[in-house]
Amino acid sequence: MGDTQLAVSRKSILNLKIAGWLLAICFICLTFVPRSFDHVLFVDGLAYAAISRNMAMGLGSFWEPYFADSFWLPYNRCTFFCEHPPLMFGMESLLFRLFGDSLVVENIYNLIVLIASVLLISLIWKELFKNNMAAQKQAWLPVLMWYGIRVVWWSVPNNLLDTTMAVFCLWSCYFQLKALQSPQKKLHYWVAAGLMIMLACLTKGPVGLFPLAFPAIYLFVYGKAFFTKAASGLVVTSVTFSILLGALLIYQPANYFLKNYFEGQVMAALLQKRERVTSGWTAHLYLLMLLLVNIVPHLLILGGLYLFKLFAKINIPAPSETRKVRILTILVGISIILPMLASVKQGDYYLMPALPFVGLFFGACCIEPLLLLADRFSILPKVLFPAVAVLLVGLMVYKLGHPDFDRNYEVAKALKAKVPERSKVYLPREVSMESGIHTAYQRYARLSIAFDTTDTDYLLFEKNGTNLLDSISKSPAYEILDLGNEATLAIRKARR
Repeated sequence: MGDTQLAVSRKSILNLKIAGWLLAICFICLTFVPRSFDHVLFVDGLAYAAISRNMAMGLGSFWEPYFADSFWLPYNRCTFFCEHPPLMFGMESLLFRLFGDSLVVENIYNLIVLIASVLLISLIWKELFKNNMAAQKQAWLPVLMWYGIRVVWWSVPNNLLDTTMAVFCLWSCYFQLKALQSPQKKLHYWVAAGLMIMLACLTKGPVGLFPLAFPAIYLFVYGKAFFTKAASGLVVTSVTFSILLGALLIYQPANYFLKNYFEGQVMAALLQKRERVTSGWTAHLYLLMLLLVNIVPHLLILGGLYLFKLFAKINIPAPSETRKVRILTILVGISIILPMLASVKQGDYYLMPALPFVGLFFGACCIEPLLLLADRFSILPKVLFPAVAVLLVGLMVYKLGHPDFDRNYEVAKALKAKVPERSKVYLPREVSMESGIHTAYQRYARLSIAFDTTDTDYLLFEKNGTNLLDSISKSPAYEILDLGNEATLAIRKARR
């Protein structure tokens, strides 16, 4: 136990632990529960849910996922959806098989990902601080620091590949950490770590390889005494991953899918032939700039805690173990983000696999002054934390009573009542390539988009007053229906 631990009472440690978990859980509920009861889902999450639902219903298969008969991106060269590896679709399809085509499926899946992430961050924290009882009991702190990052509480309820991949990566790092810190050789941990890397790559591609850097980073931080374990462990993990990948590539459907995915997604992104967040060289730095913006609250909290130490004239250095945890976690985070900067195809949620380690880093930075503050001012865990928790619950209840509105969902629901499933709906050219329309109509009504009026009997106009709508409104060959929300459906009578 370090010097700081000796100065903090067991009662203060327990009070902070209880109050901290109360605060963390209430904050997570505020940012997760209301989002789970509205129908405002990000376009990517809608597409993945639709693919998973279709797979459960026998449309497409694991290695030939089916989204719809139309698609808004020009990069997909397959006759099926090969934009991303299929593992998440296969797993989520199991829930659709269990619960049917219900909107509850995405929410259950997101909840599973959330619980797994919280559990793994807590386990890694406890393993890192296994010799520091006072810090070890405050596993709520890295969890709150993680979920307090805006990208996290936006991404987790949105059914994204990145949140699932982050779970597999956390598992891999946890298994490696257990193996490195165990006095005996733990071959099964290294094998399990390699398996988790494989599952991460089957969820979101090569970015899932970053846990292979974990043994080298651990060796750099904790010294040469771990060289044999780190080197042999890296070999076992790498061999496990290679064997699994090789076995997979022997299987022709998997080989065909992964080849098309690698060429159309990975290589195209590296060659700047895919979407880009902005023009110019700054596009490569988008994730770094985004991360800096997202951790401003964390920096303010950290600054406030160290100001407390300064004014309270407390000059107790953090134990060596804590300093090493800080270095380890920030280096792991860097090892994840830096390779992604090679591509200009970047998105906010691409940060997800790195953010648990950002949370662990800030937790390690804040833990010592926070323990001292809670010990000196018992009002913090006994009054302030519970008061904030009550406020968060109140805000959650308010948000539940005032859900966000999603027009695409409302129009899709109206279309479902008028247009048979598996049909195509024509949209005017100016909106026919909007991704939010493609995904919402497929997920909520099982409809594809037609780009020509001759391909379907159903013509949808997002706003009244277009020339084509004015023309067909005067024709007896069409039935005109007002769907509400400024949407009008024209149904060709003769061909119905």
